[in-house]
Amino acid sequence: MTNQNMFYPIHYSLDKSSSQRIIIHQQDDLCITHEHLFQDGTPTRFYQNQVDTFCFIIQGEIFLQKDKQETSVKKQQGIWLDALSLSKVTLLTPKVELCFIHFNKAKNKEAKPLEKVSSGTVESESGRNHIKVWPLWQGESGSISLELYPAHYHETLYYQKIATQYILPLSGTAYIASNTKEHQACDSLGKVLLKKEPRAISNPNADSIIVLLVTTSHTKGRVLLLTKKAKGSTQD
Repeated sequence: MTNQNMFYPIHYSLDKSSSQRIIIHQQDDLCITHEHLFQDGTPTRFYQNQVDTFCFIIQGEIFLQKDKQETSVKKQQGIWLDALSLSKVTLLTPKVELCFIHFNKAKNKEAKPLEKVSSGTVESESGRNHIKVWPLWQGESGSISLELYPAHYHETLYYQKIATQYILPLSGTAYIASNTKEHQACDSLGKVLLKKEPRAISNPNADSIIVLLVTTSHTKGRVLLLTKKAKGSTQD
């Protein structure tokens, strides 16, 4: 079977400056794109998506206008852009990095356009291995959350039975192990993990780190890989 990630990322120039659009992953269940924008070359951008799209600010700050509504969105805040609606984004900082997420062609009934979400607007929860989780959004097609991994954090190798996941480090460096159990640093564009692909996240650093986690299905389907000979056991 062909690895769906082997063709990505794909980079596109947006103007004569260094602004660019980067396709991280594009499949039926999930699409992830980044835009790296510079104020001197791209002070303003217009968006009109075919499906509801979650816009997350990786770096910088923007001013968003839609119809008669307007709001500023800062670093590590997210906001929904509803389908077919024209949105105007004005850069408020010299450089802005955006992450756009949409799950499928179905309309997300749970999406709340122009309502900002962040770790400051939602209650944190205790996730797997007692990590701290801020659920930014959850619907039928998937979930978006922020996760905090404490210093010297390690977890057992596991895989997702049916879900695709996307992990994007926001502070510090996250390390991800594969079935070879060799931990590799996750780069600034993040990493897409397909269903049944072994993974284990670790944080060997002395400080905690925060990552953005996107999952295409929130149904239980996490399977631990205890040893090479042992069978996996279904967890959360």
